[in-house]
Amino acid sequence: MADNIPIGFRFRPSEEELISLLWLKVTNQLDETDHVKEKILYGEGAEPWDVLGDDDVRWQFCDDSGKGASTKRMVYVFTKLRKLSAKKAARAAGLGTWDGETKSYPVEGMITGEKIGSRKMLSYVLNFGSIGVKGGWIMHEYSLDGASLNELNSSHNIDYVLCRIIKDDSKYTKVKESATKGKVAKEKEVGNRGCQRKF
Repeated sequence: MADNIPIGFRFRPSEEELISLLWLKVTNQLDETDHVKEKILYGEGAEPWDVLGDDDVRWQFCDDSGKGASTKRMVYVFTKLRKLSAKKAARAAGLGTWDGETKSYPVEGMITGEKIGSRKMLSYVLNFGSIGVKGGWIMHEYSLDGASLNELNSSHNIDYVLCRIIKDDSKYTKVKESATKGKVAKEKEVGNRGCQRKF
């Protein structure tokens, strides 16, 4: 992580600017940046506290006004969706799933008013047990759409999305503890199956 960030600097891009960053990423025109790293958010072993626990990820407080203790922090990352079909992506992430909380909403260019992207909100939910354990992790996922797709071709990877992920420290610890218990229980179950005699 770069150490030459000016004191008081805040990375607060607008939604239109996020779509512009994503477009540069998709078209291979974006240089390496400390503020938006590429991470694998989906698949086996992709629990968010592990994936986003690396030192190269730059977390920021959502509310840095100083008016009270803030428990919410956010980070921006690129990730590549694992498409199951043209309109459906695999959302499993380790022991949980990023579940959709809202439908997609358009992101429009401020000058043209054209649709240039889409935004949807998801939350991380643990899958084991009779009731899913939810809380502490929210994702706003931005994808290219509308006019921003016009200049792309088959050499561009439009499976990339840009995610703003918010972690509530007051809640996510309990989710992580539940995941740890679930992982241990799952390992015991697999171990017990392996120890059964076969006749």
